[in-house]
Amino acid sequence: MRLSVTAISETSQSIRSRAGLRALVPILGAVFATDAMTALVVIGYGNSYLIKTLDSPASYPAYALGLYGLVKLISAPIGGRILDRVRPGLVALMACVLDLAGYGVILATHSAWGYLAGVGVLSTGIALAWLIVFHAVGGTSAPSERGSATAYMGLTSIAATGMGFGVAALVGETRYWQSAFAIGILLALVSTAALLRLASPTVLQAVGATPSRPPEPASQPSVRRFAFVFAFAHFGVMTAMLGAFGPFALRTLGLSLLQVAFLLAPAAAGGAAAMYLAGRSSRHGRRLRELAILYALAAAALLVMCAVQHALLFGLIAVPLAIALGGVYPLMNASLLDAARAGERSGSALGWLFFAEGLGSVVGPLAIGMMIELAGVRAGLFGMGIGVLALAVAAGGASRVVRL
Repeated sequence: MRLSVTAISETSQSIRSRAGLRALVPILGAVFATDAMTALVVIGYGNSYLIKTLDSPASYPAYALGLYGLVKLISAPIGGRILDRVRPGLVALMACVLDLAGYGVILATHSAWGYLAGVGVLSTGIALAWLIVFHAVGGTSAPSERGSATAYMGLTSIAATGMGFGVAALVGETRYWQSAFAIGILLALVSTAALLRLASPTVLQAVGATPSRPPEPASQPSVRRFAFVFAFAHFGVMTAMLGAFGPFALRTLGLSLLQVAFLLAPAAAGGAAAMYLAGRSSRHGRRLRELAILYALAAAALLVMCAVQHALLFGLIAVPLAIALGGVYPLMNASLLDAARAGERSGSALGWLFFAEGLGSVVGPLAIGMMIELAGVRAGLFGMGIGVLALAVAAGGASRVVRL
């Protein structure tokens, strides 16, 4: 008895889907370990270590974060070129060596300058790890699967960041400062093991991929140029929004961190659900239209929020804002993966897209800081609403000529 063509196709897709899920496990493991390490060592415990343990100036935690962003910015294009020339497994080992070297500097010096130097080296390893993760997602998934994969990555990232901050808070209450970095070393090793597992021929063959998987056809010659500019604008506006959101809640509305956490709990749940649903339902070729709708919703919420006077209204309006931004996350990342795979040298393309992301993340906060200084916090939040609205118009217009 012969199977129909449809049945054979469905069976093949089912097998590929199960294999793709197996490939997703090490990807999520690497995401969890890398984000938990970053939240613990660079962002969370780093502040306590510099201020309380080393009695450093109050500006040093900001310097550490700035150094982290700068090193990732510089490392992205270089790391992308390396990925096009070296097997992913070897790049994963390079990232591990850099991570361990950074921790070695921190532990050996036990000083503020030693911590900053160690974070600089560690940041290079983290940048390479993220490039490998996104390169692997692009190489082991079809365009229709990338929204779902990046949604799972986003949810994993949220859990990892929360765990990293929680461990940082616990370690910060003890005298054993070395324990935070010891846990960081363990997380670096877990991340490396996951990346090496992902790069193994067994997993790659299971999903029909190879380290040199041929590129997908580009929708048009300028798709990568558009993605570069769009990534710069998106991450510039998103990070600037964070820079305006905190002062608005804490100073303009006079809320405490605990009150903010309580008010934003429903928004956080809505954002996580939107992240999952948007990623599951998104398909290649229509993501820019979907982004335009979500940007428009976020812009409307921001423009209303900038006039809010009461805490309860702030919490209510934050719900549609979080839903929109949660949905944007997997769609944007999947679009960048599509653009990176649209042509030769996908590793280099991904590196330059990461560079655009980093550049936007530097320029955005500087711009919103100047706006707040000149016109106030509410004006800054209003400016963010206009910025997100401009993203909606740009995404909607580009969807007619760019297939992402």
